[in-house]
Amino acid sequence: MKIKPDDFVINGLDNDGNKIERIYLKSMEYTVYRTKGSIRIDMDDDSDKLGMYVSNHHRLGVGLARIYSFLPTNLSWSEAINKQVARAIFVNVAGRYEDALQMLSHAEQRIIKLKTIQGRLQYTLSSFAMVVFVLFTLLVVKGNGLVEYLRYLEVALCGALGGVLSVAVGYSSLHVDIDANGKTNCMIGMSRILISISAALFSYFAVKSEIIFTFVASQHTNDGLYLVAMVAGFSEMLVPSIMNNLSDKSASQVSPAPAPAPAPAPVILTPPIPSSAPADQQS
Repeated sequence: MKIKPDDFVINGLDNDGNKIERIYLKSMEYTVYRTKGSIRIDMDDDSDKLGMYVSNHHRLGVGLARIYSFLPTNLSWSEAINKQVARAIFVNVAGRYEDALQMLSHAEQRIIKLKTIQGRLQYTLSSFAMVVFVLFTLLVVKGNGLVEYLRYLEVALCGALGGVLSVAVGYSSLHVDIDANGKTNCMIGMSRILISISAALFSYFAVKSEIIFTFVASQHTNDGLYLVAMVAGFSEMLVPSIMNNLSDKSASQVSPAPAPAPAPAPVILTPPIPSSAPADQQS
């Protein structure tokens, strides 16, 4: 037996057998409610206005499809936005199509902001987790007396600190793909710290080889090395600039010498031809 929309109850079943988790708006002829994965509307088949209600609901199909593409599979965590979407569905069925579009547009802006904040938090927290992991590895190596690896881990830690400082400074401008899930955002955040560690190790070897910052290599302490490692982890363009400069120097050293300029062509001077004497001088 088909259940009337006015008889829907929370934790009960709808006419498709899905559990009703939330009822947003209810009338005698239609009810807007939520299951675990979708926001639905159920209409009374005996209503005289059923055809108009169905036609109005179909008009909102494109807008609903767009907002559903942003909503998560489990709608329980976006309840505030779900209420706004349900309100848009309700007023649209009643014939207020323009008002429903405005509500969906505002809900879309809210869900984009929410997913952006969530992605930035996942990115930043995974970056901090990588720094903690490097610090833990350093303490374990130091505790086991593996001195030969200690310097590299200290440089890596400085680079990781520089990377996470860069993430913290640029938090408000972090670009996050709203279609990416939490695992993807965390992997991107960890890869940012791995890039910082690689840049720090490169700068360490470059300084020790006296290719760059030769005054740092000549110091008796390692404070300068650690500072350069942190700067390399913070700045994304420092190591590429160093590598480009090294590449330009190598290219200039192996480039062939310019060919000598060709000798100028000889100039041939032609003696002037004497002009004929005037007629009165020949007589």
